[in-house]
Amino acid sequence: MILLNDIHYTQLTATHYCAIARLQPIGTRLWRDHSTALTPITLSTSSLDKASLSSQTFCVVPPSYNPASDFSSLGATKQDLLNKKIKRQSQRTGVRILLNRLLAELGIADTLDESAFPYRLKNHRHYVCFSHSADRVAVALSFDSAIGIDIEVNSVAWQVAKRFYHPSEIAMLEQLSLDKRDYLVRLLWQIKESLIKINQTTLAAGLGRADLTLVQTLIEYDSADNSADNSSDNSVKNSSSTRELFIKLNQDAQRRVAYITDYQTIVVF
Repeated sequence: MILLNDIHYTQLTATHYCAIARLQPIGTRLWRDHSTALTPITLSTSSLDKASLSSQTFCVVPPSYNPASDFSSLGATKQDLLNKKIKRQSQRTGVRILLNRLLAELGIADTLDESAFPYRLKNHRHYVCFSHSADRVAVALSFDSAIGIDIEVNSVAWQVAKRFYHPSEIAMLEQLSLDKRDYLVRLLWQIKESLIKINQTTLAAGLGRADLTLVQTLIEYDSADNSADNSSDNSVKNSSSTRELFIKLNQDAQRRVAYITDYQTIVVF
């Protein structure tokens, strides 16, 4: 069973939207405590409307879920494997539930076509992209072209970046202070991950491609952002948790990059 809390909707343009939420899997003890207060729902928007989704919290009960089961007697290894499986299932289910919430908010009655990448809605043919990290799930929706989204709760280790990023990118990032370097390493990773989802490339190829213009843009963006922080008039900058970059990549057409700072989420569209 899953609860979705702290749901945040963002309209990027008239044809691009995203939603972010926090996952809260419910264990057997909490299931017994809340079983009379929660109502299972399906994953099809055909049976849902805004009235039924007015609550910020709702749940899904998998058909195979057994409230009476007790896993406390399992060994540590089996318990760890079970927890990982539950986490994966929760994330997979959570993003689809969140998509339903977003569609309901937009008044769209449709279902997800998962027969090929990128995912699209069966009838409207809108493009859909999912992301999850730890207890956070995110979904992006585009009416007209492929869209990429990536949410990262944790930082990206420098050693991991050195393993995947192009040497020319590493050389540029090494010139920065440690704090700035680590901050931009994660932003760069998220943009690359989003582009991988759009272009359907492999992880190694997408992360390893040299995007020097992108790296330079991020460095300049961060410097300008810090200057805005130190200025006396930052009311515009702080008016929204969503900031936007306009970038041109070496091997891509010009794209827009939205950075939802409060939720460490990048959307490329």
